Amino acid sequence: MDWIAIVSAGAAATAAWIAWEHLKHEKASSQTTRHITATPTPAPPAFPTTYGATSNASLESEVGADYRPLRDLLAAQRFKEADKETWRVMLWVADREKEGNFREEDIEQFPCRDLQTIDRLWVQHSNGRFGFSVQKRIYNEVGKDLVKLADRVGWRKGEEWMKYEDYKFELRAPVGHLPVGFPTIPASILFGAGVLCNVGWVYSLLSRRDL
Repeated sequence: MDWIAIVSAGAAATAAWIAWEHLKHEKASSQTTRHITATPTPAPPAFPTTYGATSNASLESEVGADYRPLRDLLAAQRFKEADKETWRVMLWVADREKEGNFREEDIEQFPCRDLQTIDRLWVQHSNGRFGFSVQKRIYNEVGKDLVKLADRVGWRKGEEWMKYEDYKFELRAPVGHLPVGFPTIPASILFGAGVLCNVGWVYSLLSRRDL
């Protein structure tokens, strides 16, 4: 009887030890699981990290244009120089440097990525105040009337189109004021009859669906 009692007691002790080890294992596993699930998964960094920040990817061009000078001028808020650089690089992209102006088909065929790069740089570095897409939005708001657009964004003073030197190349300029619109427009307007001539490319630009 004593031997049987000893064996039984040993079996009971062994069972108790196994149960205790199992309990410790479950507790450790539970703590590990809670620790892992409690650790937040870091979110990917937002882009841009600050408004106006650009990367090389945002300077993409379908024809190899270099938009770094435009980016740097806009980042420094040297808007007059940036405006001239905008038209210079656009004429280069359209292969119209010798002519110094655009035709309607030049704007219709202007590379989408390049147009968006130029617009994005203006929008980003002006806190959303300037850019072709901003001008297009206003153009649509005024019923696609170029003269009303000019009045709204400050390209005209009374009934007169402003001279280039009179434009406001600063962040306080009216929304949509820059890039300066289409410097060739004033010379191509026939007053009296109220007819706009040779500005079909302007309408094409403001009608681009990729803006």
